[in-house]
Order: sequence, then structure tokens, then C-alpha cells
Amino acid sequence: MNETVQQRGATMGEKKEDRRVQRTRNMLYDALFDLMIEKGYDAITIQDIIDRANVGRSTFYSHFMDKEQLLLGNIEQLRELLKEQCSTHSSLSTERVGGYRFGFSLAMLQHVQSHKQIYRAVTSKQGGTLVLYHIKRMLMEITREEISAILPNSDNSKVPQDVAIDFVVNTFWSILTWWMENNMPYSAAEMDQMFHTLAFSGVSAIQ
Repeated sequence: MNETVQQRGATMGEKKEDRRVQRTRNMLYDALFDLMIEKGYDAITIQDIIDRANVGRSTFYSHFMDKEQLLLGNIEQLRELLKEQCSTHSSLSTERVGGYRFGFSLAMLQHVQSHKQIYRAVTSKQGGTLVLYHIKRMLMEITREEISAILPNSDNSKVPQDVAIDFVVNTFWSILTWWMENNMPYSAAEMDQMFHTLAFSGVSAIQ
């Protein structure tokens, strides 16, 4: 009985610790975002982040090695959100053009719409090429999983999978960039439909 009580106590302690860890990480994520909007990723220092989050330097380094790992931690959260949407809305759907439905696109567009200032900072000249690199790499990895279900990777394929993946992601990113630069004149759902129309025209041609 005592053993059970001890186990429950340990579990509750772990949950409290997990909540504290996540709370601290969220404070650091928020600090990074605020600073990216204000001054751009490249200009941010660790001191800027810990001052904004109001935590000690040792606390920062107990969670992240540097600001790039902090950035990657947040992009990983975004990846999980997009993958969850990919699972919820199957990659292949008869509701979309030609039967194809890339699961990540609408969720990503909605995320951008909800975080306009951050994404505008990311795509600005001061945003930092590193941020764009990691976001696009994450989209490439998600798209690879979806393309694999559409376009088998074989020596007989007209176009290699890697080329198709690059085409889909760059098509999406071009649409996303245009959308932001023009103050989002269409809804996320409308932009998603445009993306699928353009992406499908390319993917269907190489099947």
C-alpha cells in the first residue's frame, strides 16, 4: 500500500515538473517570437531572450543549447500540429481537385493567418534565412510522407520523388508569400484551394 502511495506521489511530482518545464519553455518561445517581430531573428541574442522571458541564463541553458535549438523546438510543435491535421484530414480526399488533398496546407495557412506578425517578420529581410530554411525543411519532411502515397519512388518514374516534393513545397510557399505580401485578400480555405489546383496540375502530369 505504501508503495502504491509512493508511486502516485512520484507520478504527481513528475506531472508538476512536466508542467513547469513546459511553462518555462513556452515563456522562452513567446520571448523569441516577440523579439523576432521587433528586431528579426538574426539580431536576437540569448541575453535578449532571457531578459524578455525574465529567466536566468542557467535556466535557458537547462532547456536549450542556443537560440537555434529554441527555434527548432517551436517548429517541432508546429510539425506536430500539421501532422495531426494530416491524420485528421486524410492525404487523399475526393473533395479536392483530382482526388488529392495535402493534409498540411490548410492547417499551415490557418496558422499563418493566426500569427501574421511572426510570419511577416520571418519573411522580411531581417527575418533570417535560417528560420525560413528550417520551416521549409519541416514542410519538405511532411510532404515527403504524403507524396509517397501518391507517387511511388521508382527508377521508372518520370520525375523523382525529391523533385516532386520540392515542386509542391515551393508552390505552396510561393502562394503563402504572395498571400502575406498582398495583405491576405482571400481566406485560408480559398488559398488552400488555389494551392491544390496548382499543385495537382504538376503532380498529375508526372503520374
